[in-house]
This record gives sequence, C-alpha cells and structure tokens, in this order.
Amino acid sequence: MSINTDKAWNKLYARLSDEQLLVAESEQATTVPFIVKMRRAAAIVVLCICGGAAGLYLSSKRGTEQFVSIHNADMSNTLVSTLTDGSIVYLTSGATLTCPERFAADKRMVSLQGEAMFDVHGDKACPFLIETESVVVEVTGTEFDIKSADRESFELSVRQGSVKVTLKADGIPIRVEKGETVRLQADRLQKSLSADKRQFARYTEKMRFKDDRLDNIVRVINKISDKPVVFADSTLESREMTITFSNNTASEMVELLCVGLDLKYTDDGKVITIGR
Repeated sequence: MSINTDKAWNKLYARLSDEQLLVAESEQATTVPFIVKMRRAAAIVVLCICGGAAGLYLSSKRGTEQFVSIHNADMSNTLVSTLTDGSIVYLTSGATLTCPERFAADKRMVSLQGEAMFDVHGDKACPFLIETESVVVEVTGTEFDIKSADRESFELSVRQGSVKVTLKADGIPIRVEKGETVRLQADRLQKSLSADKRQFARYTEKMRFKDDRLDNIVRVINKISDKPVVFADSTLESREMTITFSNNTASEMVELLCVGLDLKYTDDGKVITIGR
C-alpha cells in the first residue's frame, strides 16, 4: 500500500491555517523545527492508520480458514475421530492429522504424520486428499491405511475401493486397488499384493473416543458388529462421551456405552437397540 505523505501534510497544514494555528512568515526561522516535527508526525499518524487497516484486512483474510490438529498421545489405544464430512480416522500412537474445521466445496484436504486407517465418506464431486511428507493420496470414498513417519518412509494398503497415490518428487500417479500395497523404496513407489491379512483389524482392537457423539461411536461399532446397533430415540445420538474399548465385542461395547450414559439396551438376536 502506497502512502502519500505530502497529501496528508497538506491537509493538516490547511486545517492549521484555517484555525490560525500557524505562525507568521517572519517567525518561520524559529519555528521550522516545529513544522518539521508536525509534518513527520502527520506522516506517522497516516502510516499507522493505513498500516493498522491493512493489518486488520490481512488478519481477516488469514482467519477465513481455521485448522485443527488431532493428535494421539495415547501409547496403547487407537484414537478414533469422525471428521465433519463423515469420514472416520483411526490414529495410532503418536500420529497427527491436521484438517480444516470445515472442508471446501470442491476438495477435502488433510495432512498426516504417522500411521492411520481411513474410512472415507464417499463423495465423487469432492475428492478426499491426504498429504504426507513424500506423497499425496487422493480418493473419493474407500478404506485404506497409511504409514508415514518421515519423507523417506511411506506405505499404503487398500482394504476397499481404489486409491491414487502421487509421489511429490516426480508427480507420477499410481493406482492402488483392493488387496494391494504400495511402498516408497529407493525414491520410487513400488506396488505389490498385501501380505498381512489382519493388518486392519488391529486398528479396532483397542479404541479410544474423546468427547465424541454417541452416533459416531455406534457407527464405528456397526462396522465390526455382526448385527446392527440402532437407537430407539434419535435424541440420544447427540450425547457425547469419552470411552475406551479394549478387545471388546460389539455387545460389550454397547453395554459399556449404556452404563456410562445411564441408558438401556435390548438384544433380540437380530438387532441391538439403545434406549432410555
């Protein structure tokens, strides 16, 4: 922003002249220092006002997009979080996910450091992108896990669907399908069949939910339950709680939820219903 100090001084000079606050011409020799000081002061005032306005403008622009970081400091349990778009993230110990408070209309961009499993809510019009130190992962809705400790290490395995992985160094994408794993080796992405058939199960063995909604917790339980868990009263869905599960069955998880929130449940052998 360009500041016209001469124009600012002229306005101040005219005002002082109108109010007869300027000394006569014969006295200028003794008052020059004062005039100089006034001119400098006027410039500083204008500069401060304009600078402050510019600062407020830039601050408002920076504040239009707020980010949150989800970090799992728990050494024993997976931290499970549901994002604003409905995607579920399972963060292992030490992992950090950074994402905007609200996703943009055309893309869902997050960054990951560490190891996590993703269950991405499907939206073909709004791709879900995960940035690590070495690659960018793009999906529209699928299940997969990522191991990314630093720039030299990256591994991704697909449980369901298809994932596009692009190495930042060369910009060349590679498509990874269900049952496949891609690794960063010798600065190249190498694809192979997944060897560990139980690698996804360990994310749900010991889970921790922190201040999460009851419907989000039940949604995760339903992914590993052999029968659906439903609510008898929809007003219960927004109840929040912090809870840890350790090698519990789906029925045991529901029982723990009900004990913690003073609720009741019924199990008719086909459906588990949570009620008051």
